[in-house]
Amino acid sequence: MAEIDQVRPLAPSRDQQSSSDDEEALIKTKHLRRIKLCGCVSAISFLIFVIVSVILSFTVFKAKDPIVTTNNITLTNLDFSVNVNPMTPSVKVNMSLLIDMSIKNPNSASFKFRNATTAISYRGVAVAEVKNPPGIAKARRTFRMNVTADVLADRLATRPELFSDVMSGHMTLNTYTEISGRVKVLVIKKHAEIKMNCTVNVDFSSKQVQDMNCKRKVKI
Repeated sequence: MAEIDQVRPLAPSRDQQSSSDDEEALIKTKHLRRIKLCGCVSAISFLIFVIVSVILSFTVFKAKDPIVTTNNITLTNLDFSVNVNPMTPSVKVNMSLLIDMSIKNPNSASFKFRNATTAISYRGVAVAEVKNPPGIAKARRTFRMNVTADVLADRLATRPELFSDVMSGHMTLNTYTEISGRVKVLVIKKHAEIKMNCTVNVDFSSKQVQDMNCKRKVKI
């Protein structure tokens, strides 16, 4: 038999390998370009969002100061006794005050505030202090807050003017309330510290609070 020559497969030419590599490299390049393009578009979109948010925060949605108001201060309890002995004159006073306050939020976002502190003083001496839990004044709503404070009789007695004030029929008290919180409008956070000072006159004959005068101060 005649020998049959074995047919061997031809090795791929260098041109075919080069063409395949070029196509693969071209695909990778296009893929990388798409990734870069998507990244650039995302970055530009985010930048535009931030710029628009900042512009709106300082114009249409500009954060406004919350408005704190002391609506009323009333006596819920008032007991006093007077010792008119000329040798050892003395007086004892027990009283409790109810302070009715409101926080008006004119913003389009909620105003969150931390613990509010209310202190009462008599002739420069702190005679009561009470703390309220944190709260939220909703957007364009008014939050009501009532504070009840029991005045400490022993602290009142440290002032020598107490006897003459009670005998005259009235005494002056000062209330101080501090509220701190923040309003977040879009990407802008605005912190506010609100201080309220009130002066009231306690009338012993009618057992009522008269002549309330309050001043508000907002610190940003």
